Amino acid sequence: MTVFLQFLADNARVLYSAVALTSIYFLYRALILRNERRSAIFPLEREMAMTRLYHLFGVAVTLLLILAGVWAASNLLLPEITTGELTGTSTPDVLELISTPTSTPLPPTATPTVTATLKPRPTRRPAPIKQNTPSPPTVAPPPPSSSSCPTQGVIITTPGMGQTLTGPVPITGTANIAAFQFYKLEWSSAGAPNDWHWFAGAETPVTNGVLGTFNPALVPPGAYNLRLVVVDTTGNFPQPCSVRVIVPGS
Repeated sequence: MTVFLQFLADNARVLYSAVALTSIYFLYRALILRNERRSAIFPLEREMAMTRLYHLFGVAVTLLLILAGVWAASNLLLPEITTGELTGTSTPDVLELISTPTSTPLPPTATPTVTATLKPRPTRRPAPIKQNTPSPPTVAPPPPSSSSCPTQGVIITTPGMGQTLTGPVPITGTANIAAFQFYKLEWSSAGAPNDWHWFAGAETPVTNGVLGTFNPALVPPGAYNLRLVVVDTTGNFPQPCSVRVIVPGS
């Protein structure tokens, strides 16, 4: 039923146009029949014209009824049926919404966040930087002197300190001081260092030359001290120069 009414509502304009054209056509026929009735001479012709005119009138009334029915169906009946269907369809939803309790979700409980507390670490003191203290330069000790000669101009060059004498040895060096008078060479044993014995000398100064000769054959084997003493014109002398030598046994 709803489909048919919807069809009438959708095609109402077409139906209105068809009924209007048909009505115009029948109105035109009614005018023709009216003229024929007026111009008819015989009563039978008049009756036939009246019968056709009544027939056209009945068709016109029928068309008007159809037109009214289409208008009522599309404008009155169809909206009521459509509204009823919509109401009937939506009612269960309303009932369902009313009958179904809706639970309101509780707001989520905030979970406490555990914050790790960092313990301060003890600050390490930087290790002291070891500074390499430059060691003082190593000064090589002076080579042992060939003799103990603290006075300039009173020097024994050879023999050297601790030298072993196996035969007569020339004593070389320097004997030359201010106000020079003479020099002398003496020896003493290691056991009696203060007991000096003369073995050579001269009254002329010597510079880097031979001062005299020591013959180890004249003394027993052992350690001996040889010294140079230079005397000035006043009879004084600066500190002598001495050297120790070894006389080996035969």
